[in-house]
Amino acid sequence: MSKFQITAVSIALMLVILDGFEVGIMAFAAPQIQEQMGISPDVLGYVLSASLFGMAIGSIFLTPLADRFGRRPLTLAMLVLIVAGMVLTITAPTAGMLILWRVVTGLGIGGMMANLNALVAEYSSDARRTTAIAIYAAGYPIGATIAGAIAGPLIPAFGWHAMFIAGTILAAIALLTSWALLPESLDYLLGRRPANALNRVNQILGKMHLAPLSELPDRDPTEENPAENKGTIREVLTPPTLRLTIALWVGYGLLVASYYFANTWIPTILTNVSGDPQLGITMGIGANLGGVLGCFIFAALAIRFSGRHLLFLTLFAAAGSYLLFGLIFDIVPVAIAVGFLLGVLTTGAIAGFYAVAPTVYSARSRATGIGWMIGLGRLVSVVAPIIVGYILAGGMAPERVFIAFAVPLVIAGVAALSLLMGRRNAAMAD
Repeated sequence: MSKFQITAVSIALMLVILDGFEVGIMAFAAPQIQEQMGISPDVLGYVLSASLFGMAIGSIFLTPLADRFGRRPLTLAMLVLIVAGMVLTITAPTAGMLILWRVVTGLGIGGMMANLNALVAEYSSDARRTTAIAIYAAGYPIGATIAGAIAGPLIPAFGWHAMFIAGTILAAIALLTSWALLPESLDYLLGRRPANALNRVNQILGKMHLAPLSELPDRDPTEENPAENKGTIREVLTPPTLRLTIALWVGYGLLVASYYFANTWIPTILTNVSGDPQLGITMGIGANLGGVLGCFIFAALAIRFSGRHLLFLTLFAAAGSYLLFGLIFDIVPVAIAVGFLLGVLTTGAIAGFYAVAPTVYSARSRATGIGWMIGLGRLVSVVAPIIVGYILAGGMAPERVFIAFAVPLVIAGVAALSLLMGRRNAAMAD
C-alpha cells in the first residue's frame, strides 16, 4: 500500500474514532444527566438510544447518496451535521431536546460510517483488505475508550456538558483535516464518471505511484445497457445477493443490539448496583479496551484465515461471554475480566461484519449495501436500550438481562454461518 493509500485509510480510522467518542460520551454522561434532569430509567433508555436511531436513519437514507454524489462530499457534509448536533446538545434544557439533538448527531454519524467502510475497502490492497477493515473497526472502541478516559476526571470537575464541548472541538478538527486530506473514491470516479473524472483519476493514480490512464476504461456492459442494469438498490435486493443481504441484516442487527445494550447500560447498571460511579466508568473503559484488542486480534487472524469463518466462530464465543457475565455478575473482579472479554468478542465480530460485507457487493452498490446493513442493524439496536430501560424499571435483575442477550448472539452466529455458503465477489473476496 502506498503512502497515499495509508493516509486515506488513516483518515477513515480517525473519523471512526470520532464516531466512537461521540456515541460513547453519552454512556458515561448518562448517570449525571439522569440525576440532574430527574430522568427515570425508561426515559433514560430513549436518551441512550437517540443517537442510535439517528445513526440508523442516516445509514439507510443518507449513505446511499455516496454512490450517487461521491464518498468525499457526503463525508464532509455528515461532519458538518455532527458538529451542529454536538453544539445543540450542549444547549439542551430538557430530556426531550436532548433526545432530538442526539438524533441529529446520529444522522451525521450514520451517514458517514458505512461510507467510510466502503472507502477503506476500496483503498486497501487486495492482500490486506480484511485486515485493514478490522483495524479500521477498532477506531470505534478506541473512541469510546478515549471518552471514558476523559469522562473520569472531566465530568466530576466540570459536569457532563464539558464532554460534549470536547466532542464539538474534536469534530471540528476532524472536519478541517478531512477537507484537506480525504480523497475521493477511485472506484466511484471510474464507475460514476463525474465531471473531470479522468484527470481526477490520474491525480490519484499518481499519488499511488501507478501509471496514468490515457482514457477511462470501458464501462461494464450492465452499466451501458439499461435493460441489464439492475441499479444499486435492485442489486442489493435481488438474487443471488438477496440471501446474503438478509444474512448480513439478521446477523449484524442482532449483534449490534447486544453490543449497544452492553455498552450503553454497563456504566449505569454498575453505578446503580454498587453506588460507585467510578466502577461504572472503569467497567465501560474495560469493555471498550477489550473491543480495541478484539479488532486487532481479528485483523491479525484475518491474515491467515477466512474472515467469514472467523466471524461465525467469534459470534458463538460472544454468546458464551454474555452468558458467563450474567452468571458471575456479583463477583466484581471476575465480572470486570469477563466484561473485557465480552468487549473483545462483540467488537471483533463487528469488525468481521465490516470486513465481510464489502465482499458481497459490487463497487457501484457497495456503499448502499453496507449502509443498509448498518442502518437496519442500528434500527434493531435502537430498541435494545429502550427495552432494557423498561425491564430494569420493572425490577428484573440486571444479570438476567445479560443471560437473555446470549440468545440473539447465537442466532447471529447462525446467520453468519450461512454466509460461508454464499458467493464471493471476485474482486473483493476475502
